Amino acid sequence: MGFWDELSGNWAIWLIPLISGLVGWGTNVLAVEMMFKPTEFRGIRPFFGWQGIVPGSAMLLAQRSTDLITGQLLTLKQLFAGFDAERMAGDMKPALDQLGDEMISEFSQGPGAEGWNRMAEPAQQVVRTLIHKEMRDIAVQVLRDIHQDIERIVDLKEVVMSTVAKERSLIAELFLEVGGAEFRFIRNSGAYFGMLFGIIQMAIWVFFPVWWILPLAGFGVGYATNWLALKLIFEPASPYKVGPVVIQGLFHKRQQEVSEKFSSNIAGRVMNPENIVRTISTGEPHAVLMGIVERRIKAMLDKYASNPMMATLMPEGERESFQRQLKKRMAEELPRPGGFLYSFADGAMDIRGEIHRRMSSLDPKNFEGVLRPAFQQDEWKLIVIGAVLGLGAGFLQLVTLFGEVWAQV
Repeated sequence: MGFWDELSGNWAIWLIPLISGLVGWGTNVLAVEMMFKPTEFRGIRPFFGWQGIVPGSAMLLAQRSTDLITGQLLTLKQLFAGFDAERMAGDMKPALDQLGDEMISEFSQGPGAEGWNRMAEPAQQVVRTLIHKEMRDIAVQVLRDIHQDIERIVDLKEVVMSTVAKERSLIAELFLEVGGAEFRFIRNSGAYFGMLFGIIQMAIWVFFPVWWILPLAGFGVGYATNWLALKLIFEPASPYKVGPVVIQGLFHKRQQEVSEKFSSNIAGRVMNPENIVRTISTGEPHAVLMGIVERRIKAMLDKYASNPMMATLMPEGERESFQRQLKKRMAEELPRPGGFLYSFADGAMDIRGEIHRRMSSLDPKNFEGVLRPAFQQDEWKLIVIGAVLGLGAGFLQLVTLFGEVWAQV
C-alpha cells in the first residue's frame, strides 16, 4: 500500500500532527507554570515535591539581578552626580516648615512654655521665622553630609535583597512582567513546532508503524519544543541577516521595551522610597544618619547659646534635655511617610531614568543577563520534564489510536 493510500485508509494517522501540536503546547505551558508555581514547596522534602524554579531561587536570582544593577546599570556616584542640596531643601520647604511649627508647638507647651508665654506676639513671630530658616539650613547641611557619606547610608544591594526576602513572590512577578512576551512565545510555539514535528512523525509512522515510534517521537517533541523555544528567545544575540530576513533572539529584539519595563519595576517596586527608607532606618546606616543629625543639632544650639532671646526661651540647664528631646523627635520624624527621608529618596535619585538609559545601551551579552538567570538555573529540568510528558503522551496515543500495533508487542 502506498503512502497516500495508507493515509486515506486510516483516519487516525491524520491525528498524529494535531496530537503532536497539543503535546508540544501542553508541555511548554506546563514548563512555564512550573517555573513560577507553586510559590512555596509542596510535597515531601527533599525529593518528592516541587516549588516553582523562580520562587525557589528567589534570593539567588535577586543577587544576580543586583549584581547586574550595581555592576552595569547603577552606582551611587552616578545617581548623585547632579545632587543639589540647596535645591532639594527648597523642594522640601513645606515639610520642613511643618516640622518647624510642630517643634515650636511642642517646645512652647513643654520646656520653653514659661519663656514663650512671656514673649509678645511679634517676638514669637520672629522666633518662628528664625526656626524655619534654621530648619532649612540644617536640612541643607544634613543633605550635604548624607551626600558625602552616601555609601555608608544607602546600600543598593541591601535594598534589593531585604525587599525580596520580605516578599519572595516579587522576583517572580518581576520576571513575568519583564519577560511576558517571551513566556507567551514559549507557550504558543509548542503548538507550532509540535505540529511541524508531528508531520514528520506521521510520515515516519506510515513507513515504519512499529510500537516504539510514537513514544519516542513524543519524547522528542516534548524535548525539542522546550529546547527550541528557549534557544529562539536568546539566540542569536546580535541581528543576523539571511537574505531579506533579519534573525535575532526575541528578547534581544525587545531591548528598548524591556529596558523601560525593567527600570519602571525596579524603581517602583524594589528601589522605591519606602524600601530605601526602611533600609536607611536600621543598622549602621541609621547610626550614621543619626550621628549627622545630632552633630548638626548641637552646632545649631551652640550657635545660639549666647543669644538673649534663646536664653530666655531655653535656660542653660535645660539645653541638654532639649537636645535629647530634639534628637528623639528627629529620629521619629525622619522616616515618616512623606517626610525628610522619603523626600530625599524620591527626589535625589532618578533610579528609573538611570537604569533605563544604561540598559538601553547594554551590549547583547550583558543585556541577556536581565532575564537569562530565570531560565538558566534549572532550565534542564523543564526540558527533561517536557520530554518525559511527551513520552507519556506518545504511549497514550499508541494505546488509544493504534491499539492493534500495541497488541502485537
